[in-house]
Amino acid sequence: MKTLKHLIPVVCLLAFFACKDAFTPEVEAKYKNLLVVEGFINIGEETTIRLSRTADLQDWQSIIPEKNAEVRIEGDQGALVQGTTDNNGRCVLQTQNLKLTEHYRLKLTDAKGKIYETDYLETKAAPEIDSVNYKLEGEGFRIYVNTHDQANKTRYYKWDYDETWEIRSDLKSYFEYKNGQVVNRDPNLNITYCWRNERSARILLGSTERLSEDRLTEMPINFVKGNAEKVAFTYSILVKQYGLTQQAYQYLRNIKKNTEQIGGIFDSQPSELKGNVYCVSDPQEQVLGWISAGSMTKKRLFITDKDKPIGRNWLYIRDCQAFNITKDSLDYYMNGNNGIVDNIGDRWLNIIGYVIGDNNCIDCRLRGSNIKPDYWPN
Repeated sequence: MKTLKHLIPVVCLLAFFACKDAFTPEVEAKYKNLLVVEGFINIGEETTIRLSRTADLQDWQSIIPEKNAEVRIEGDQGALVQGTTDNNGRCVLQTQNLKLTEHYRLKLTDAKGKIYETDYLETKAAPEIDSVNYKLEGEGFRIYVNTHDQANKTRYYKWDYDETWEIRSDLKSYFEYKNGQVVNRDPNLNITYCWRNERSARILLGSTERLSEDRLTEMPINFVKGNAEKVAFTYSILVKQYGLTQQAYQYLRNIKKNTEQIGGIFDSQPSELKGNVYCVSDPQEQVLGWISAGSMTKKRLFITDKDKPIGRNWLYIRDCQAFNITKDSLDYYMNGNNGIVDNIGDRWLNIIGYVIGDNNCIDCRLRGSNIKPDYWPN
């Protein structure tokens, strides 16, 4: 990737001197359309492998999924698990029966017949997480993890997490508008309580390489603002812990540095990333990504609104106000994003109007799922 590294100082200088003409660097063809391989061979649980292709610099934010690729996990003692990527470039493999005593490699065949693979990988068993806790920091919750390996064998750690939080409708609706008619809502259909999920996007790493004891204390994982919707009612974070080889740790550390710490002319410059996936069909082709194998441990933490201090900066506030309309104007308002909250009757119980509000404030399914997670507290 020498060509790309030589271009970076030029781009920085042009930006520094505020050049008015747009600069579009030429990138060699060999640096375009590279295969990107993401995933972790998760021994004992499901494994998800994601394949995609790099786009041009002018379209760097787009992701091109690698569809219909054959994905195989092969063991050196004969184990085999295989599948095919879907339209999102995602392949879910059932690796619950794989064993830590066997070594595995990933083998890929794209739709054009090109073959990619890793060498057989060292498997790493992740130690148990001691605890996941939070501290009040500023006006939010700082979430951190504590862990250790009594055998002093892990040394290199990676974490990711899944967040889930409860969503509630601000306006209770008893009626809906269907086919030009106002009808009662189905009381058995839940549109009041929903849940939303989000996965971590940052690279979270830790190492005890320079410590005498393989123990990490209060490693920061996430920060949630106190007035965020996530902690308006009940919030859950499931922290997942992985053990890495030194080579995998260094690769992810370089990615973290390249993606999170570059911004100014005095920041560290991008380092060349060489993964452990290579093209068997064309050894000169560059492939991005690092695949590790091992077991994963996890621990869940709940935070509720009762854990928040009293104060306006800890309140989640939405602009969800209902308003009254006349019966004659119902058709006009129902052509927008509104829903019916209730009806308005006169003293003779004749309906003369309606109370309406924004559908996003009425139906929580527009912001999440109304299926309650199995692990959610009552």
